Amino acid sequence: MNLSIHQWERNYQYYFDIIMIKKAIFQKLPLSYGSSFLTERFESPHFETPWHYHKEFEIVLSEKGFGKKFVGNHVSDYQEGDLALIGSNLPHWYRADDSFYQPNPALKPASVVIHFLEDSLGPGFFNLSEMTEINKLMNRSLFGLEFFGDTRQQITALIYRMLEADKVGRLIGLIEILNLMSHSKEYRILSGMGMTGSSLKDTDRMNIVFDYVFKKFRSDINLSEIASLTRLTEPAFCRYFKARTQKTFVDFVNEIRIGHACKLLMETEMNILEICYESGFKNLSNFNRQFRKFMDTNPKEYRKGVLELE
Repeated sequence: MNLSIHQWERNYQYYFDIIMIKKAIFQKLPLSYGSSFLTERFESPHFETPWHYHKEFEIVLSEKGFGKKFVGNHVSDYQEGDLALIGSNLPHWYRADDSFYQPNPALKPASVVIHFLEDSLGPGFFNLSEMTEINKLMNRSLFGLEFFGDTRQQITALIYRMLEADKVGRLIGLIEILNLMSHSKEYRILSGMGMTGSSLKDTDRMNIVFDYVFKKFRSDINLSEIASLTRLTEPAFCRYFKARTQKTFVDFVNEIRIGHACKLLMETEMNILEICYESGFKNLSNFNRQFRKFMDTNPKEYRKGVLELE
């Protein structure tokens, strides 16, 4: 069974190393003088802004580089040309992969972002009857939206036009972009649930969980230990984690392990048994079972499909 192109696109999210999620912090975004919203191009070695949220809605076009994006409880890769709409107070983090610029330290990942508030165009503007579809779009964006196809191409062109436009041109461009997004069917929802910025105590606790898993997924994961670290009983911790990620803690750990296994299948010549152990699994049968659960194929066919696409 060869991997289809669609299956490859679904599975490709596991290509990069697992990286550590940081605590979601509140970010206050400055606006330029005389502007009601921000349109700007950023270059940065890592996109260092950590796991964060802000009141502003955000349109982000990944211009150069590649890496991992965290949006709500969603984790996947981003590449050059990716386009997303991130809703108000939805935690997110784009983290560039080091291998993009290691051959040339002068090469920096870049993105173009548009930040705007619900009342950037005036109180009640998006509640006008003419804005009904855009209002629905903004509600959907609370889960994070990724656009593709012809919609992405059209919006990308509009974004670059906005960078060169005057104030009125940028305003018209923003409305055009939101109108295109609101009528498009070429998008997917990123997060499985609407997540908003939470208390410092809560984000500290989730940071402990991610830190623990990303450091120890290749070896034993002790539920009692992680529950103790978060100062919860084991049953309370399991309920806590499921409520915030919409997945069980066991599934989350296995998802991280399978992601690492996919990277090894793509990038190394290690045999499948070696990859099984290197990814934190104790036996081959469980590894194969979990691999099929998350990837809809087995490790051997996955590697074969990757090689055929090269």
